[in-house]
Amino acid sequence: MKTKNIILLIFVAVLIVFANSCKKPSDGCTWQRTLTNMHTGLCRMQTPTSYEETYGACIGIDSLDTCKYDYLKIRLTFESAYVSQNTCSSPQDSIIGKIEDIIVICENDYNDNYKINDTINDILNVIYTNSKGMPIASPLPLNNYLQTKPICSGGINLFLSQPPSVTSIQSFKIIYKETNGKMFSAATVPIYIMP
Repeated sequence: MKTKNIILLIFVAVLIVFANSCKKPSDGCTWQRTLTNMHTGLCRMQTPTSYEETYGACIGIDSLDTCKYDYLKIRLTFESAYVSQNTCSSPQDSIIGKIEDIIVICENDYNDNYKINDTINDILNVIYTNSKGMPIASPLPLNNYLQTKPICSGGINLFLSQPPSVTSIQSFKIIYKETNGKMFSAATVPIYIMP
């Protein structure tokens, strides 16, 4: 009986050690903010693909307005809430969360390659703010940006890299997902996009 108890005790001890060794190490960091909502907006840049204007002068576009594709900026902005007053050792750790995916869907035919309800990520470039609130210097293809599992820093701007076939009405459904399972969806107002 004593031998069985000793073997059982040793087995439980080994199991406890093994279970604790599989735990992911904690960096002791708490997210400072978490997303609570996403908004979309459209604006017309002053010159085509003028990425330097990303956070400067840009004229808002209302429903049913007209804009050339290479002047169009699709803005994603986020609301956030503070989770705690704790801050992290790395400035990036105190920003909102990691992006798993951004899916942009055209709600009407766009061109010969992208029809109604198609995902158009392949023809989008992105400029975003870094963890210090500064825009990156040059655009990246959206899919390349997403492969890095970036941290959302509150401002994402998308730009079309291909024209539509003809001037037509278009709106975009945007689905935003984080690695923690959080998801938001919003649609832009419909506008006429010109080649």
